[in-house]
Amino acid sequence: MGTDWVPAAVRDRTDSVELQQVAHTHATLSHALRTQDRNDDALRVWREVDERLRGLLILDTDADGGWPSHRVAVIGDNPLFPPEWRRAAWSTLLPDRLAAWSARWRHWYDAVMAGQFRHYLHRLRTWEASRELAHFQTELIAAARATEGRTNAWTRKPAFLEARQLVFALPASPVLAAPGPPPDTPGDDRAIPAQAADAEAVTEHSALLEQAARAFSRTVPGPFKGNPHWSPAGEEPVPDTCGAGPWSGTTADVLPVRASAPACRRCAGPQGRSCRSR
Repeated sequence: MGTDWVPAAVRDRTDSVELQQVAHTHATLSHALRTQDRNDDALRVWREVDERLRGLLILDTDADGGWPSHRVAVIGDNPLFPPEWRRAAWSTLLPDRLAAWSARWRHWYDAVMAGQFRHYLHRLRTWEASRELAHFQTELIAAARATEGRTNAWTRKPAFLEARQLVFALPASPVLAAPGPPPDTPGDDRAIPAQAADAEAVTEHSALLEQAARAFSRTVPGPFKGNPHWSPAGEEPVPDTCGAGPWSGTTADVLPVRASAPACRRCAGPQGRSCRSR
């Protein structure tokens, strides 16, 4: 379902165009199942395409007959990587793409760990923080609206009425432009004029939103409470939340990419190997 990479080989005499089309359809359907409400029809179509994809590949098995698999999330959910790279990770990596993505991930991860691409990451963190703020604020306002029809005793308390009004009076969350494509080299990584101002605007709004959310949560019962938590904007360091110690232990001996597990060497090296996302 797009949560693991499984090393695989392309079957002999497989039509490359058909394989690319099936893999693309499989990735699209997997993304829909992962990000949207599931329904039986969508799951049935995905299973049909999944069977077609399996028929074009030979999946590796371990000594116990299982599939040696690696988590897609160490790239797909990792804040160290550009968002378009994260989205692209949730797919089957065919041989012509696997080596290129492996080298790209490795190079980027090493550069970030060495303190490079700071301006791009600054804009990325600020943009993602602004989106998280907007999402949380929407939910907070919806929770406040849901209390308007209530007649419970707590809805008549001055502290609650003041806190709810504080939520309704919040200014709109800052809307920022996406950071754009990641720079190719550290030398291409430059600050833009609005970078510092955007981070300051997000930080200021974050403080207002947190104040309103905490005041509201103190005056309402459990179902209406919210947990104000979002990524910091600007210069805060980016934690590697998905790959703690990714170069340590046997992982470095098996996988060609430190920050992720897209393939083992036997499928990244020999021609005709791929990694199937399931």
